[in-house]
Amino acid sequence: MANIEKISFDIETITPMFLAGADGKTAELRPASLKGLLRYWWRALQADGDLNRLRDNESGIFGSIDRGGSFSIQIKHESFRITRTKFANYPVPVEGKTFKINILEYLAYGTLEYEKGEGNYFTRDYIQPNSRFKVIVSCFNEECMKEILKTFYVFGLFGGLGSRNRNGFGGFDISNKTIVFEAIKSDFSIDTPYTKENLIKLIKNISTQPYSSFSEQTKLFRSKKPFDSWDKALANVGIIYKQIRSKLEKRHSFEKRQYIGSPIVEKKGTKSFLERHAKPYFIKISKESGNYHAYILYLPSRYCDGLDLDISDKKINHSKVDNDFNNVCVEFNKHLNSEMELVL
Repeated sequence: MANIEKISFDIETITPMFLAGADGKTAELRPASLKGLLRYWWRALQADGDLNRLRDNESGIFGSIDRGGSFSIQIKHESFRITRTKFANYPVPVEGKTFKINILEYLAYGTLEYEKGEGNYFTRDYIQPNSRFKVIVSCFNEECMKEILKTFYVFGLFGGLGSRNRNGFGGFDISNKTIVFEAIKSDFSIDTPYTKENLIKLIKNISTQPYSSFSEQTKLFRSKKPFDSWDKALANVGIIYKQIRSKLEKRHSFEKRQYIGSPIVEKKGTKSFLERHAKPYFIKISKESGNYHAYILYLPSRYCDGLDLDISDKKINHSKVDNDFNNVCVEFNKHLNSEMELVL
């Protein structure tokens, strides 16, 4: 019987974490959800142009219909600090409207509903910042453990758990990182992870792939100053993100904005040609030396490889769509570069 290696990650939440259980409302962190996110970040880290090899290696670690995976996950916690308390208010104007919205609620879209006289309220619990829990990973071979460590390292830098994680929610810190990442300290910096010298190690000298990956067009932007709370940091970067998105085109035009995330739905219907497409940007709030920095990671991909028809059953011109997608992202990144610091 193979030796089983175990490692325990001590997790501290940085931003509110929206994790829905079976009822869709009560906060619950499930191993399967975490495993799915690790699979995503593992694939992004590979940036492998050989898709058959990529899938084979992926199924060897994470499992598939035909084979089991090489590791298991346990999550341990005494009790999550959960709430539905409203966020602090950071009002921003809405183009063409007389009212303002809270930028944090804008970023948390989908977790709230509106009630006349009461305003927006959360329809589900969220785990509060500064909550703690453990993630215990058991691997059945040494090579698998190293792959999981590298993946968890990258996941901790840029990812989050739960709904709206690309908008900065579900952010966390690994408080025992010096211990758990001992085996990969020759690969990546543990103490200064967000330096260009360290992050360049993630990038593969390969063109944009059909899936999101750390290919040569990857960019990372950082807030120009640190903040003394997570909400101030997230509000700052959220306002930048929203303003740039609005700058892309006129108010009732959606040709460009649909590439930053679909669907786009208005009263008259869907304005995007895909039913759903996640944006290529990840907002991350990082706690560094007692302060909070905001980051936006741009993780490129081709737009909709493998999809033949759009939402109207029209044939997709992939060459045009990929070119349009790239041009919109180049424009978006140019605006980000003027509002934030370019790290990578």
